[in-house]
Formats: sequence, C-alpha cells, structure tokens
Amino acid sequence: MAGHCKYSCETATQTLEWIEAIVDFVRPYAFLINAHVVNFFTDRLWEAVDRDWINCLRRESVENLLLIPSGVVQDHWPDSLKEFVLTLSSLVFPRKQADLQMVFSGLQVISPNSVLAQGMNQKKKHEVEVLSAVVSSIANNVRAHTVVDVGAGQMDVMIRKFYCSINY
Repeated sequence: MAGHCKYSCETATQTLEWIEAIVDFVRPYAFLINAHVVNFFTDRLWEAVDRDWINCLRRESVENLLLIPSGVVQDHWPDSLKEFVLTLSSLVFPRKQADLQMVFSGLQVISPNSVLAQGMNQKKKHEVEVLSAVVSSIANNVRAHTVVDVGAGQMDVMIRKFYCSINY
C-alpha cells in the first residue's frame, strides 16, 4: 500500500497547511538533518534511530528498500516504521509533470548560448531553460521589471537575468 500526497498548493491556505505538516514531521529529526556526516559517526547519531527499524531494515531485500521512497511498506514492519514511511509519502510533492504550455500559454523556452551553458550538464541546462522561461512568463504577466532570486548561485542569477532581459 503506497501513500499519496494529501496536500495541495491550490490556495495559499492549503500551501501553508502543507508546509506546516512538513515542518511538524521533520522537527523531531532536526538533529539528524542538521548534523554533518562526520557528526553522524563521531556522535554516534545512528543510535537515535529506532532499534526495531534498524533491525527490520537490515533484513529487508534491496528490492523492498528501493520501494520505500515510493511509500511502499511491508506488512511485517513495525507499525511505527510503516506510519513514518506512509506519512512521509503523503507529504511529497506530486511527481506528475504539468504541461507547461497549458499552464503558461506562449511559453518560450530558449537555449542558453555557449558562454552561459559552459560547464552545465544536460539536466542543469534543461532546468535553467525551463525555469527561466517560467520566471520570465510570470514576470511579463504581472509586468514586473525586477526578479529577486534569494539563495541562487552566481551562475543561476546571471542566467535568469539574461533570460528575463531578452523577453522584455
């Protein structure tokens, strides 16, 4: 039995509920999430993981372990582990890809020139092309002349500035 996302971003209220559910779920594990890899070993953080979970998962087949990110649980697992996996899978962002041309009519995806694309693998190049087109479309629709990208890397900022400037 695989879980499915029970949240939505159709309204601001629904989005906030989803964010709060994620924060509530993650909060008890913050010490693991915020730890550096070296701390996992030096501070023996693995000892904080439920012993029944560890024993159960050690005996599990690789095939079953690979199903965990999809929300698939096994009947013989401890109830707390099943609940954890199912809750986690209910919080994930749906993997169904939207038809961007339908959502953003007239979306123009332009490939970066060779200077901007230098050092990018195909995946990164595709992500930059699509995200830049979406940002440009939204900016044009709301008549924004400035887009602020907080936390972006230097290359991402430069590329988005380029794309937004060519679409005005």
